[in-house]
Amino acid sequence: MTEVNVPLHITSLDLDAPKSDEVLVRLAATGVCAFDAHTHSGRIPSPSPCVLGHEGAGVVEAVGDRVTHVAVGDHVALSWMPNCGTCRHCQSGRPALCTAAAPAIFGAGGVGLSAVMAAQISGAEHIIVIDPVAD
Repeated sequence: MTEVNVPLHITSLDLDAPKSDEVLVRLAATGVCAFDAHTHSGRIPSPSPCVLGHEGAGVVEAVGDRVTHVAVGDHVALSWMPNCGTCRHCQSGRPALCTAAAPAIFGAGGVGLSAVMAAQISGAEHIIVIDPVAD
């Protein structure tokens, strides 16, 4: 996104090599959700330019020297939600359902409240809801 309400376009970016604890992923697919649409419209303020989409899938291109959980060539799915690595969901290969993570939900409208319910059903112990629209 180059600026608010300007048509979106795909562009290539030159990125630095990953730092010691970072992973570089060549994205094959990403989602642009309601949060991103609100960012684009200006309803949720964000500095511009910015890259929209915070979930995706792709192939690991490079890893930092301290990264041990993935390797170049691995196919990965990306999620904005952190995970603990030790709860029953993480241990069974389903880190998106982590019960220790505290999902942050932006917007308390219909979609946001649905996300809260989904997080509760998935077993989240803490849920952070941020409503950027002042009353």
